[in-house]
Amino acid sequence: MNINLSDYKLERIAPSQWQDYKLIRLEALKTNPELFGSSYAKEVLYSQDDWIALLENDARAIFALYHLDLLIGLSGVVLNRDNQSEAILISSFIKEAYRGRGLSQLFFQARIEWARQKECAQVIVSHRAGNEASKAANQRCGFVYTYSKESRWPDGLLAEELMYCLSL
Repeated sequence: MNINLSDYKLERIAPSQWQDYKLIRLEALKTNPELFGSSYAKEVLYSQDDWIALLENDARAIFALYHLDLLIGLSGVVLNRDNQSEAILISSFIKEAYRGRGLSQLFFQARIEWARQKECAQVIVSHRAGNEASKAANQRCGFVYTYSKESRWPDGLLAEELMYCLSL
């Protein structure tokens, strides 16, 4: 599909934009609960202060993707609490109508650049077994499969989590 990238804008979400973050995050958790490490039931209870605190935290960055002025996706990156030289990619979501256009590459570029600015040595990403779109996206960016583990997902199912690494 041929898309005009100039119609898309990716930016880090500021604390003052917490309501936009809340809306897209809850939509992601509601529409694709099997893809995330959290749940709608948990995050719908967050207060305004909770949402703002997530965006103020310097050890993480949340990015919003806009098509013209419409918020269509989000993605994040956090420093590993146990190893500050490692960044972990989290929370990627693009509204279904915009999937399959290669837009996730914008997320990868922004999050990898953030990790470089934080002087990380590597970036880690994982996905639930069967999420072929996530696998294809991380492979296009040079991530290398490292191992898998069985994880209990918020939907209650036990499923394999595949882990990948990109050295910076």
